[in-house]
Amino acid sequence: MITTSVTVRNLLGLHARAANVLAQQASLFSSVVELEDPTTGRRVDAKSIMQLLMMAAGQGSELVLHITGDDQVEATDALTALFEDGFGEPCA
Repeated sequence: MITTSVTVRNLLGLHARAANVLAQQASLFSSVVELEDPTTGRRVDAKSIMQLLMMAAGQGSELVLHITGDDQVEATDALTALFEDGFGEPCA
């Protein structure tokens, strides 16, 4: 299992478009991909747009990715890059 911290950087947070991008990217991997809000301890399936939206993670939210499986390294690299890029949205 790979566990890594990520920060929601984009202005609108993990809203519908960003959650959809994350869920689609996570679904490309066979690994189990979960996203945790460490303040609440709640963990959701990052391949589910509905579960991601229910996190209501705004800009600046510190989250934790938990990825387990055969392609966990590749999945971690791809998904952390999405967070770092702000899902292709403005971050300032």
